[in-house]
Amino acid sequence: LAAEAGAEGAEPVSFLSYMLQDGDRAAIGKEDRTLYPRLLAVDNEMVVPVNTVVRLLTTAGDVIHSFALPSLGVKVDSIPGRINEYYFEAVREGIFYGQCSELCGRDHAFMPIAVRVVSQEQFDNWLAAAADSVENANSLLTAEIEAAGAVVASR
Repeated sequence: LAAEAGAEGAEPVSFLSYMLQDGDRAAIGKEDRTLYPRLLAVDNEMVVPVNTVVRLLTTAGDVIHSFALPSLGVKVDSIPGRINEYYFEAVREGIFYGQCSELCGRDHAFMPIAVRVVSQEQFDNWLAAAADSVENANSLLTAEIEAAGAVVASR
């Protein structure tokens, strides 16, 4: 995730995102299956600010994959040895889910994509905290959303 939106001079934040395992739900506070659906929820969502154009660069290390988020109008192939570029802009807050949509082989059905769209202020707070710990930044973001009484809808 390139940290360009609203955070001048911010360092890029890098993290891995894996499908959320049922046994890990309680430990990270993602037990609500309506908000964090089985086989779609991940341990670390990509966090982006609302009403901001996001530049997405994709590649693959093994076979062709496809980064697909239908509700955000995103589908871009990830090809080994190439970098593909795509832009999107989320116009409402929430969690948006997608999957690899290329028949890429083993574990194809277990490659979910989750993007959490938040306000610019929440993004800036998350980005500052993520410089030290993405896990703590995610916890703080969730607490901030819940404290504001916002209903985080999934799409």
